[in-house]
Amino acid sequence: MVAKKLVGAMLVMGLTACGSMDPQDLPDAEPNGPLASQESNVIVGTLNWVSSTSLTGTQLAKSKAVGYLSIPAVGSRCTAWLVSNDVIITNNHCVGSSADAVGARVSFNYEDNVASASRIWYPCATFIKTWSGDDMTALRCSAVNGQLPGAVYGFLAVSSTNAATNASVYVVNQNCDYYTTPSCVPTKKSSPGSVLNGNYSTTDISYNADTLGGSSGSPVISTSTNQVVALHHIGVGGNSQGRGTANTGVKATRVKARLAEIGL
Repeated sequence: MVAKKLVGAMLVMGLTACGSMDPQDLPDAEPNGPLASQESNVIVGTLNWVSSTSLTGTQLAKSKAVGYLSIPAVGSRCTAWLVSNDVIITNNHCVGSSADAVGARVSFNYEDNVASASRIWYPCATFIKTWSGDDMTALRCSAVNGQLPGAVYGFLAVSSTNAATNASVYVVNQNCDYYTTPSCVPTKKSSPGSVLNGNYSTTDISYNADTLGGSSGSPVISTSTNQVVALHHIGVGGNSQGRGTANTGVKATRVKARLAEIGL
């Protein structure tokens, strides 16, 4: 129940783990300053995420399905990932209603060494469904140049089983360490780590992979199977510099059950 209480507190207080959208290509700092303890995404220990462009093989291929989610209706950004050719998944606290989804768009090549003018933006403003108890929302994207995003970047499969404690994972997310480098750009990163507790709560697992505000909605991916084992959403023990003790994500079996409700 801990994770649910944290989600509730975050929503009631009007805080999100997303960043401001002004301006889009600059660090997306929280509009009211860094998030309060236990409500932010956090870096755990030494920051060790790497640019997604440095990945190879299957991990590189899977990272392509993750993108920067611009949410102009609420002035923020999050991370989202493709679960089919045209459906993306993010957090409910990022997009919680059809009104929040107005104007939403995703770039899957918001990466290092890609110029701003070369980033391709897919409209993803069609609200499908949200599940507040699992902090999950599904949106539908439109084609660009006659192609749906999944046909270009592929999409991720969700595991039928939950991750075990100590399992190796990586979190693909859109971010940079804006606490130490305020002018940084939140390009696509891969954060390696391991599961700290496969039963952190009824809904969540916990892990030590690094994230920050703006990483909300990221996929937590098994290193061994390259399937999604959790939907990242909340950090634990955050301080004023975005450092904390763990991050948490909604278990794969819960995510998979919600996808089945919309025919995926």
